[in-house]
Amino acid sequence: MRLTTRFVLLNIIIVIASIAITTGFALFHIHKEINRQANVAQENRLNTFWELLRSKGSDFQIVNGKLLAGNYVVNGNFELPDRIKEIFGGTATIFMGDTRVTTNVLKEDGSRAIGTKLVGAAYDAVIKGGKPYRGEAMILGIPYFTAYDPIKNNRGEIIGVLYVGVKKSDFFAAYDELKTGVIIMAIALAIVLTFFTGFMVKRSLSPLKLMVGSLKEITDNDSGVTILTKRMTAISQDEIGDVSKEVNNLLDKMHHIMTMVDGVSKRISSHTETITETVTQHAGFTSQLSSSVMEISSTMEEFSSTAAQIAQHSQGVAENADQSQLDINKSAHGMENLAMKMSEIMQDNEANLHEVVELGRKSKEINKVMEIINSIASQTKLIAFNAALEAASAGEAGKRFGVVAVEIRRLADNVVESTAEIESKISEIMSAVDRFIISSEKGSKRIIEGREYSGQALEMLSVVVSGAEVTNDTAKQISLSTHQQQIASSQVLLALREIEQGTRYSTQSIQQFSAISKDLKGISQEFEDYMNQFRLEEKPR
Repeated sequence: MRLTTRFVLLNIIIVIASIAITTGFALFHIHKEINRQANVAQENRLNTFWELLRSKGSDFQIVNGKLLAGNYVVNGNFELPDRIKEIFGGTATIFMGDTRVTTNVLKEDGSRAIGTKLVGAAYDAVIKGGKPYRGEAMILGIPYFTAYDPIKNNRGEIIGVLYVGVKKSDFFAAYDELKTGVIIMAIALAIVLTFFTGFMVKRSLSPLKLMVGSLKEITDNDSGVTILTKRMTAISQDEIGDVSKEVNNLLDKMHHIMTMVDGVSKRISSHTETITETVTQHAGFTSQLSSSVMEISSTMEEFSSTAAQIAQHSQGVAENADQSQLDINKSAHGMENLAMKMSEIMQDNEANLHEVVELGRKSKEINKVMEIINSIASQTKLIAFNAALEAASAGEAGKRFGVVAVEIRRLADNVVESTAEIESKISEIMSAVDRFIISSEKGSKRIIEGREYSGQALEMLSVVVSGAEVTNDTAKQISLSTHQQQIASSQVLLALREIEQGTRYSTQSIQQFSAISKDLKGISQEFEDYMNQFRLEEKPR
């Protein structure tokens, strides 16, 4: 039910109830006053009746079945009742005992009601109780306002009753006419006031209807977009007009807040895209680094296997040199193989050294990327702090945006922690790379020395048998160097495995950061969709 209808119905109910209560109250008091006047009139009639009766004689007695007032015989004498009727109208009766002996009350056939009995409450009050009676009574089936007084003799005995009365309908005839007129007037007044109040209510609430229309244009439920550029026009100079002004003030504040929120949302979206691109690049660098470490690990495994073989061959050379001169030719052939292997080892070692240097350079590039990520994280924390301030100043409207700001700041803290861990692992990689370079340089020197010794051994084997002792010593030195090289390569391989483990952890951290960045981008998109429900600018025509 609409508000206007409610007010109209409420006013109709109030008007009708007020008129009905007023009319009922007035009629009640009129009825009460009529009853009072009837009692007063009855007292006057009864007093006059007593005066007329006492004028005939003040000594009341029954003699020979007749009621006497002095010497005046009451029985069958209608002078006094008729005199009362002439003066006041109504009915009058004198009872001897409880029987009418003179009266002006007529029966249906027009005869006087002589000989009828007194009954009812009047009989109980007067005859039995000896007290006067005032009130309504049924006289020959007709309601009367009545007054009864006992007639007593000199001894105080009740010998009769004096009665006056008037038909109730005679008193209330004017009341009934007045009642009908009052009710008709009340109904007419209720109808007039109903139409008048309904007109006034509709006129008073018509600005509210215009206000509702303006609000529907602002909210625009068909498109689901709230147009914050529209304002409500001045409708009236009453409370409804004040409400319109306050609604316009609220729309101004909402427009200002939503403009600020829209700007922050766009900045968050821009920074989110930057973070996503940076994470993608970092993921590519990490993947490339992981691939390079795996290649180096594979090469170092081959290098370690080759070093073990060299150690075995150098040990065999030493044993062969100890056995006999006859094994020199075989040893020379083994030395040629050894020289070839040493060349391969030297090439592999140079290639490994080049890969390790490249790994160090890429690690430095990763450090630069970490610096960029740290800078972005610091900017993101600053943006989150500013957004939290804006959300706090926005009150209830900025609660959801405050939650977004807290999540952005927490994300930035996680980024800083992740980059710190990545930088720590990169530092470990750099340290391991430096150690590997030093070991590789030592290994290169040993390989060069072994290659020189192999050449000398071949020359000595081709020149003289006595060089077998020198070859034996050189083989022992080569065996020792290759053993040392095997140990160094094992250490490098262990460091590379640690680097590989670090790159895997870095990859996992970057994947986690990428997932958080995507989640942040989704939140930003959701926030942008929410902002699309408000129009902050006039729609171009």
